[in-house]
Amino acid sequence: MMDDWKVSGYVDPNNGGTWVYYENPVFPDIHMSRSIDNSARDHMATNDRTAYYYGSRKPPTFNNDQLPEQIRTQLVAAWRDYYTV
Repeated sequence: MMDDWKVSGYVDPNNGGTWVYYENPVFPDIHMSRSIDNSARDHMATNDRTAYYYGSRKPPTFNNDQLPEQIRTQLVAAWRDYYTV
């Protein structure tokens, strides 16, 4: 649930303050990245930054068509959880 997602202390050295990152202990290897400048760039990502899910795009997309199904499922579940109120 969105209440479980807390702002992390992470600051991306490449993007400065244009992003806010959220973490949830239910999804320990995933974070939510929210763009301050453009919400269409919001995404869920694995903490190793190899897999991304852009749930607000039409249609929703992943950064790589070859992602394992388990990772895809986790990213979508985290996205849905974040937007559950």
